[in-house]
This record gives sequence, structure tokens and C-alpha cells, in this order.
Amino acid sequence: MKFAELLDLARTPDGLPPSRLASDLALVTTVSMDLAAARLPSPDPVELAARYERHRPAPVTAAVLTRDEEDGIARCLTALAQDIDHCLLIDSGSTDATVERARAARGDVRVLSAPWVDDFSHHRNLALRHIAEGWIVYVDADEVLRPEHAGRFRRALALLDFLLPATDFVVSPAIVDVEGPTYTNTQRVLRAGGPFRFRGRVHEHPYDDAGNAPARVQIDARLDHSGYLPEVIEKRGKRDLYGRLSRLCRDEEPDNPKWVYYEVRDTVDYRTASREELMTSFARVEATVAEPVAGAPDYRAERIVDAWILLCELAIRFGGADHIVRYAARLAEAGRTVEATYYRTVMESSRLLGRLSALVDAVAAVEPDEEPGNRHLMARLFELQSTLALASGRYETVAPAYRKAVARGAGESVTEDFEMLARVLPGVRDSTR
Repeated sequence: MKFAELLDLARTPDGLPPSRLASDLALVTTVSMDLAAARLPSPDPVELAARYERHRPAPVTAAVLTRDEEDGIARCLTALAQDIDHCLLIDSGSTDATVERARAARGDVRVLSAPWVDDFSHHRNLALRHIAEGWIVYVDADEVLRPEHAGRFRRALALLDFLLPATDFVVSPAIVDVEGPTYTNTQRVLRAGGPFRFRGRVHEHPYDDAGNAPARVQIDARLDHSGYLPEVIEKRGKRDLYGRLSRLCRDEEPDNPKWVYYEVRDTVDYRTASREELMTSFARVEATVAEPVAGAPDYRAERIVDAWILLCELAIRFGGADHIVRYAARLAEAGRTVEATYYRTVMESSRLLGRLSALVDAVAAVEPDEEPGNRHLMARLFELQSTLALASGRYETVAPAYRKAVARGAGESVTEDFEMLARVLPGVRDSTR
């Protein structure tokens, strides 16, 4: 039996009888194609379930990188209490109470002092030198496992150890930025003694010797991450740090386009950047990632499509419609249909709203030409102007145009629109609470 076949059974009503195996299989959300085809220790699900009951799971060790994390380290470690057997703190010279609070939260914490060398991969790889067996779960000090997900790491890793004991792969929990996006391809869990090593001074991930990404399993365990809150980024200088590390990587690996992508993504503030700055950043990214390189390893090619998304974002902000058309098409060709549709919709809706706004102004331009013979038509024009102003976001024009329409004996259609909105919006608001 293949791994994918067992997962399909687990997701089929009455496909597997209730068991610990069936329960833990529900934690596996997706697997890469190579793992989907992996053969299991037995073709019989009932036998697998019975053997799993006797399985002794490998130990789980949390590896936590810290530097002056006294405010959050105890919460981070306490949340992992049901999931880990050991904890290795890799501390880069904390001058606050980080180490003391970590030890108070978990008495068996091992502390490895490692001076900061401008290289997150270096510090993550230290864990692979000091943890000899089982699984390594990399958790940052500003990440907290959700209370309702306590125990899921241990269960999922025990299952994977049992089903795929001789297979090398990485495991990805979900990481959810507070007030931000969710990341699923996080690659935070590795086997101790495995072949993978982290690469990249920043935005580091594990790779094999050839620079290709490992096979992957995604599990339903979520960590809440507070490190990208605007006030935290400002306080800890993350924008400057990530930009500096990306520039170091770019200087060391000038043929790797992802470092220009990361540098621009991490350092350009869309809220304050001028149009010229946005266009310059666009040109820099486009010059390095416009075309994928055939046969390039993942370490070099993995951010090409993401760079096309970044190019669309920059183009939106400086008004590069032709650029959006070009890279939305590439996103569609790459199978990123949601992103492609979003950028096409933004562009087309912007054009349509511009045309609607121009029509609002066109009505205003003919107002001086009103006379008794065309007053009834002006009433209907003002009625249209009010509706067009509402649709195009010209809200300051809606009420004056409506009053002019009513004064000339029209306005019923606008009233109907307002009444419909009044009925619809409260229902929408209530349904999202």
C-alpha cells in the first residue's frame, strides 16, 4: 500500500475503523508527490493500526534560536510542553533574562551559547550537530503553539516515524502571522542525523547537497507568530537586518536571483516609497528574475514565481498596467491562478473605476447647459451621476447629485439602491461576526 492510498482511506467516510492510526492520519494535510508514492510497512490498514499501537515514538527536541527574548520565551516553551521531550536553546548573546526564564519554564533546557555571525542557517545547523536522535522541531521564540493544537506535533511525528521510518523528508506546521498571512511550506521539522542542511543567511530553508528542496509533509499544527507586527519590526530593526543579510547573500552569490527579490521585498516600504523608488525596485527585480533558468536547483530558482508576484505589487503602486498584464499572464501559466486573477482584476477594475469617475465629471461639465426644455433629462443625468459616484467611490458627489435629481422629480432608482444597501449590509456584517 502507498502512503497516498492510506491517506485517501483515512479521508473517506468509513474508510478506516476508529483507531489511533486513523486519528493521527487526520493531522496530515498534504504530502509531496514523491512521498505520496512511498510504500508502507504493510498493505493491510488493520495490521498497520495494530502495529502502531505498539510503536515507540522517537524523541522530539525543540531547537529555539534566541537573543534577548525574555518577554516571550516562557510562553513559547510552555506551549510546547505536550510535544517535546527535550529543548536546546541556541542563544546568540542575550543580555536580558532570556536564559533564566527559559530554565524556569522548562528545567531540562540545554543552552548552547553561539555568537551571532550574521547567518541564521549557521545557527539552525548547530542544532543538527548537537541533537543526535529523533526529530528536531525548530521554533522561534516569538512563536507560540496554539493551545488547541497541543500534542499534535508529537502525534504527527510518531505517525510519520512509524509509516516512513527510512525516508528522509521535512515536516511543515503552519505559521500564522498575528494580523497577517498564513505560511504553510515552513519546513521546520527535520530528522536528527538526516542529510539536509539549512542554506542562506536569511530566509533559510533545508536543502540536500545539490541544493534541492526535500520531500515535504504538511501537518495541521499551527504556531502563532508575533515577530512581524509593525511595532516589533520597528523595535528590533528587522527591516534593516533582513536587508543587510540579503545584500550579503547577493554579494556572495551574485548569480542567485532570489537575494534581489528578498532585499526588495524586505526593505521597500510601499507606504512611503516614491514612484521613482518603486520603479527602480521593479527594474532591479525584473532584471534578475524575469526568466527561469532551466535545470537550476531549488536553492536558486525557488523564488522566481514569487518575484513575479512582487513585480505585480510594485507595478500596482506606480501604475504599470502593461507590467501587470505581462506578469499576471506568467502567473497563470505557472498555475498560480488566484494571484493571476487578483492582479488582472485589480488592473481592470481600476480602469473601469476610472471610466466611471470620468462619467461623473462629464455630467458635472454639462450642468451649466441646463434649461427648461432639458430639465427632465438633467434630472435623469443627476440620478445617473449619483449612482456612478457611488460605484466609483466618489462619495462626496453622491448626496449632492441625488438632491439635484430629487429636486427635478427623479431619484427613485437611487433611493432603491440605498434601500437595498441598507438591507444587505447589516446582514453581511452580522454574518461575519
